[in-house]
Amino acid sequence: MELSALIESQLSADIRRGFEAEFDTDEQRVAQLEKDLVGLMGEVGEFANILKKIRLAATHAKYEGPSLETAAPVLREELADAFIYLMRLSVILKADLEADVVQKMRANEHRYGPLEER
Repeated sequence: MELSALIESQLSADIRRGFEAEFDTDEQRVAQLEKDLVGLMGEVGEFANILKKIRLAATHAKYEGPSLETAAPVLREELADAFIYLMRLSVILKADLEADVVQKMRANEHRYGPLEER
């Protein structure tokens, strides 16, 4: 599925579920940006917590935690949750997330290109 179709599908689901998706004022837009940012940070935090446990298990024989292999499905789920929040944030900002990512990748190519081994 194309990124634009994913975003549209998520937006449609958000509207059906009663989540704010249309705003009359910048104040409403900022309030929703804050809410979704908190949600995004929560998902990133969950990802980080799982990774912390993976690291502890890998470096401390007495710690009984997950391996990267066993935790990978949960990590992928947390990334997907975070991505949904990123899509919501882009919609609120009336952004073209795909174009913005491509533009940033080009800027990074210019910035980090000299680091490539040739």
